[in-house]
Amino acid sequence: MDKVFYEVDPFNRLIVWPANRRSRVKKFRQVVYGRFIAGSGNDLFYEVNKSQGLDIPQKIGFTGKYALDKNHNLVFTLNKWNNQCEGNRLTLKAKIIDAKSNEIAFLINSKAGENKSMSYLMKLYGSWQADKHNRLTFGVERDIGDQDSLVLSGAWELNKNNEIVYKHGKERQDIIFRGSWDISNRHRVSYVLDKKINSGFNFKSSLGTLVLKRKVKSLTFDIGIEISKAKKLKRRVFLSGRWKIAGDKELILETSDIEEGGVRLKLTKEMFDRQGLVYIESIFRDNEYFTGGGVIFKW
Repeated sequence: MDKVFYEVDPFNRLIVWPANRRSRVKKFRQVVYGRFIAGSGNDLFYEVNKSQGLDIPQKIGFTGKYALDKNHNLVFTLNKWNNQCEGNRLTLKAKIIDAKSNEIAFLINSKAGENKSMSYLMKLYGSWQADKHNRLTFGVERDIGDQDSLVLSGAWELNKNNEIVYKHGKERQDIIFRGSWDISNRHRVSYVLDKKINSGFNFKSSLGTLVLKRKVKSLTFDIGIEISKAKKLKRRVFLSGRWKIAGDKELILETSDIEEGGVRLKLTKEMFDRQGLVYIESIFRDNEYFTGGGVIFKW
């Protein structure tokens, strides 16, 4: 089977070249009108609307691996299977416009003809995690349990509703993740999106620090985000609410009315820094009880 070289032009149209003639004769270059879609198992296809050659099939399938480049374009690197050239990269100039617990959605602008524009959505399915640098990462589900990682290379923030927000692009597009905070264990703070599919961000953090301000006692965690070797940022999470003692080893922090969607967090003494540990031991010793107000997240 003859090898075929594929590429994507600035209008997100597929370009097809015979691999052995690509560098010599441009007349063999074929512009194929259509759209990229993700099929079963998030496999990548190109559905053809119109082409310059009769030998182009109505649906072209690719095998390879997804990634994001530094500009958040969706990149698909082809492997050696079928008639495609191994290492050939298809770069879709796509904009991330939405994220849910099990999906990421891209807006793709293209052309349906020489003088006709079109826009369409392409969705990939999987789950969200945090990588070792505390960056937001989407695991694209592939066959045989494999995942391709789409790393959002910038820094996330917190909005006024205490939700994680990722801003990107020249227009600073907001991608909002709706979930709830949790404290998983020592040096870990989690933002849960969907427990059933294990989707959420488990961040490496500092030990908890108790902040005493008037009648409000808040618990803070620092989360470092490593954008690059030269650029590191920090986000600070403040938690406060209603505190209760549970047995002789744990505290319970209720961040708001549980029936209204609040969170009940179990805290052990090992989760606190030295200052916080002294204060917690005082609570256990003296059976102190106090009430804060609401739930606060800042950075």
